[in-house]
Amino acid sequence: MSLVLAAIAALAVVAFLALRNKKKSAPETERETSRELEAWILDTLEIELAEGALGLLNSTTDERKRLAQSLRGNPDPDVVTKIEDKVRTVELEYTRYAHETDAEVTLRVRYDDNKSATTSKRLAWASVPESVREDFERKKTSRVFRSWSFPWSRARAL
Repeated sequence: MSLVLAAIAALAVVAFLALRNKKKSAPETERETSRELEAWILDTLEIELAEGALGLLNSTTDERKRLAQSLRGNPDPDVVTKIEDKVRTVELEYTRYAHETDAEVTLRVRYDDNKSATTSKRLAWASVPESVREDFERKKTSRVFRSWSFPWSRARAL
């Protein structure tokens, strides 16, 4: 009888810790990006990966439809496989220049064949993710780096 009670208590503790960690991770994820930034990342990746990973040169929106859906949470197995086979990493580099009120974000896609592609955009300081702003302040640096995961990879990580 006491063994059963101990097992139930252990399960309750594990369930409590799992729920607590899940609640903590959601706000952290929100701090890593903003709606404006995430939309730019997805739009930029849609165009870059169409050519770099799928071989669709000068593609139309209609030709990129399956890729767009995959990037926005409805993964197509063929598209995901091609991207996973060709893309090594996606990175974000934030640069804050002294005496400026905004920041620059650079999206860098590194392919397995050692090629890479970069695109940059200026962001208002308020649009820079909170955790990145905190890193700039805490580390007193002009550059902050973040890796970016595809939506289907994030689902596996949870």
